[in-house]
Amino acid sequence: MSIPDQAVRAEVTSAFLYVKDVIRSVEFYTEVVGGELVRLVPEDPAQPPQLAIVRLGNFTLMLHPQEQAEEDPLADSPVGIGLHLQIRVPDIDAFHRHCLEQGAILNVSGEPVDQPWEWREFALKDPDGFVWSVYQDKSGGKWM
Repeated sequence: MSIPDQAVRAEVTSAFLYVKDVIRSVEFYTEVVGGELVRLVPEDPAQPPQLAIVRLGNFTLMLHPQEQAEEDPLADSPVGIGLHLQIRVPDIDAFHRHCLEQGAILNVSGEPVDQPWEWREFALKDPDGFVWSVYQDKSGGKWM
């Protein structure tokens, strides 16, 4: 397999998540996961949000409401299905304790587990059911 030259290499920078409640998702991603709310559109708090941009390190989540209107192509699709995401943290046990302290206990798979590929990880679900593998890489960067 040939490696493409620099001009055609791609870098994933963001993901669009369609959620039931944008504000609830913003609270989860800022308070539990530690992200930073970059922008809420519209900025008028009297208007329902149509977009929230949350930065997680060098990655951005674009949170959009999943409308229930008949013309919505996602109306019959359950949110949180078909996408599995990952978050790398420097101290998995401290992050796990933080999630429990923030009340995410019902959304956590259990205690962090050491994996054969030298990651220590657990699963975390956001309010819409999106699954995040939260991991600490103990392989010395062998996998990433």
